[in-house]
Amino acid sequence: MGFVSKTPAGTYRANWRDSADRQKAKTFRTKKEANAFLAEVEGAINRGTYVDPHAGRLRFGEFVTRWLAGRSVEARTAERTDSMLRAHLLPQWADWPLAKIDYLAVQEWVTNLGRTLAPSTTAKHLGMLSMIMQTAIRARLIAVNPCEGVRVPRNRAREARAGTVSRETFFGRLLPAVPAEHRGIVCAAAGAGLRWGECAGLSWEAVDLDRELLHVGQVAVETHGGVVLRTYPKTRAGVRAVPMPPFLVDELRRRRGDMSPDGRTLVFADRDGGPHRRSNFRRRVWLPSLVRAGLLGRVSEVAPGRWVAVWPDRDGREQRAEFATEAAAVTHAAASAVGGLRFHDLRHSYITWLVTDGVPVNVVRRVAGHEKASTTLDRYTHTPEDYADRVRLTFADDSLTFRLSPRPTEPEDTPLPGRERSRGKGRPPSGGDGGRREVRLRGG
Repeated sequence: MGFVSKTPAGTYRANWRDSADRQKAKTFRTKKEANAFLAEVEGAINRGTYVDPHAGRLRFGEFVTRWLAGRSVEARTAERTDSMLRAHLLPQWADWPLAKIDYLAVQEWVTNLGRTLAPSTTAKHLGMLSMIMQTAIRARLIAVNPCEGVRVPRNRAREARAGTVSRETFFGRLLPAVPAEHRGIVCAAAGAGLRWGECAGLSWEAVDLDRELLHVGQVAVETHGGVVLRTYPKTRAGVRAVPMPPFLVDELRRRRGDMSPDGRTLVFADRDGGPHRRSNFRRRVWLPSLVRAGLLGRVSEVAPGRWVAVWPDRDGREQRAEFATEAAAVTHAAASAVGGLRFHDLRHSYITWLVTDGVPVNVVRRVAGHEKASTTLDRYTHTPEDYADRVRLTFADDSLTFRLSPRPTEPEDTPLPGRERSRGKGRPPSGGDGGRREVRLRGG
């Protein structure tokens, strides 16, 4: 049992023993405050929720070092965590005692982050801080998580536009603009919904051209040290068999040709036989293809030996410059333009096409490798450009169209079914409509 004693200075000290039977004390201005605190501490000890009030003096930066030492994550996750800590978490919180980090301080920090970062990026930083503070709770260093209830402000000016492309645009403009040797990987993203890592890590033993199936399992993961192949995806749902459409089957047949490659050989290997780097592919292949397709600025010949490149800048304004060759114009526009369709947006488009065409969501979830159907609907499906025509076509069948028509006139002396004739001449039947004409819906 604890007790309260008066100090020579006239204050009151609450004395107790913690769950490890160590003597603890805390001083208060009044005896009432000391007794209230002591009752709360003893209750927490009995419930098993006791937190040493002095434990929160540990600084955030010191605790993060211990937190990192106890983690076991993939290399890419560790790099992303280290980047977020160095960029935004440690500069703000490193010198703060854990117990001093409160809700208002976290909300102010998140609001400031939201002024420069996208909402999704801000949410990731808040999530990491919350994860660290939750670990501190489990370590009995603090009692509550100050991140609970913190809201991420929406910055509409910086919200990324969800990108999709129609099938007509994909086949008519984008795919022809992609160099022939790279069309296979673009078709794999748009025709099977593969993520970049799944495309880059795809091996020939996972391709069944006879049954028209892709078996997704191996993925390529980029780290600062290079690109490594991992024999398992991020989640269990990522292991799946995806049916291939004819255009993807044809493209892979052309790519394989008459060769009988080793099963472990990558389908979309770079010049050295290894997996492509996403950044190199984006700079050298993807962005120039968008420019040639007219999906990211445009390049046009205005006179023999004179090519004009037009591209959008960060503020959405068009910039232009003149070049002597088409290749130079495309390269400059691709390097200077801001925005445009992302490679991952081909996966967005693939899933949107399936849902729009009526493929059941549980089937789409399976071929997309999602663990939850809500992810399929909330994150990866978007309203198609021709949504208005599709809504109208729903009612295009006359058999589904209803028209208002007057009810057939009935003889005055014939009582309505279920009603009795009125005894009073010229008066409506009891419970009638007062002479108003009735209308009913009939199928057209």
